Amino acid sequence: MRRIWLILLTVLAVAACNLTSSPPTMIPSPPPSLQASPALITSVTPPTTAATPTLLPIPNLPTIGVSVTSVPILGALCPVYTTYSGARSDNKLSLRSAPSAGATQVFRVPNQVEVLLVPGSSEVEADGYHWLNVIYVESAQTRYVGWIARDSYQLNGVRDPSIATLRPAGTQSPC
Repeated sequence: MRRIWLILLTVLAVAACNLTSSPPTMIPSPPPSLQASPALITSVTPPTTAATPTLLPIPNLPTIGVSVTSVPILGALCPVYTTYSGARSDNKLSLRSAPSAGATQVFRVPNQVEVLLVPGSSEVEADGYHWLNVIYVESAQTRYVGWIARDSYQLNGVRDPSIATLRPAGTQSPC
């Protein structure tokens, strides 16, 4: 009988210790439809660490948006034009973001270089000029797309629209 009392007392002591602590929390398992299957786990591929860098605008320069429709299809051929801004080699033509004399200047294109006419683009008449949508390839990594007036030649500050600033070369080149 002493033995029963000892066992009973031990059980009560253990039960009393468990009463002072918080009861165990039951964590429900997810429904079968949400449980991961081994097939899904093995098919997951980690993302690559190489990413294209984000280009930030250069401070104090206006951001220039070029319409996506003005970019030629890969492998297309573009008619070639030669720039002309007079006898001096340091003369340059203004490449603008839109066919307007007041549009933002994208780049100053050198004299006597080739530019490519954007395929499918048409001449636009605006601000008293005739504008062509062109691509200027400065290097293999740098290309500018914009508008140049083909009749903006000036001599001593006087415009002579009979002298073309963009002259067709009669050839085509990959865009």
